[in-house]
Amino acid sequence: DQVCLENGKIQTTSGTGEAKVTQIYLTNSHGQISETFSVNEPLRLHVNVELFASLPTLVLGYAIKDRLGQVAFGSNTWYTNQTLFNVHSEESYEFIIDFDIKLGIGSYSIATALVSDETHLSHNYEWKDLALIFHVVNDSKDSFVGYTWCNHDVQIKSISKEAL
Repeated sequence: DQVCLENGKIQTTSGTGEAKVTQIYLTNSHGQISETFSVNEPLRLHVNVELFASLPTLVLGYAIKDRLGQVAFGSNTWYTNQTLFNVHSEESYEFIIDFDIKLGIGSYSIATALVSDETHLSHNYEWKDLALIFHVVNDSKDSFVGYTWCNHDVQIKSISKEAL
């Protein structure tokens, strides 16, 4: 399935539909739902999932992508040893993921995947690109380039010509 978003980008969804993301949102460092964050501000991703079939395993995958679609960071609950086993139809779950990612200025998206194990190759219940779009603004850091903020310290020392 494809949906044209307000910004003209195409949101693509695929999978069997046995599990689906029913709600997705981000909260800021004050616990408020937001689509705009400051450079270096922690993000909390909330993903609500509903089951439409009984499944032996359920894994949530997630990725933060830059405006070009390149993955800045991605992981899943298989890698964090949080696979859900023997889940049943009509059950719902909320996944809460805290990111200590130091994003720079720009627009980003989150992709989600509901799968059976480490990858989507065995059973892809739902894969959604552009599941959520958010923005990062610089309201407190020195100007910089790139999409990752790094704490840095610059030291300048005078060197006498005799030392050279």
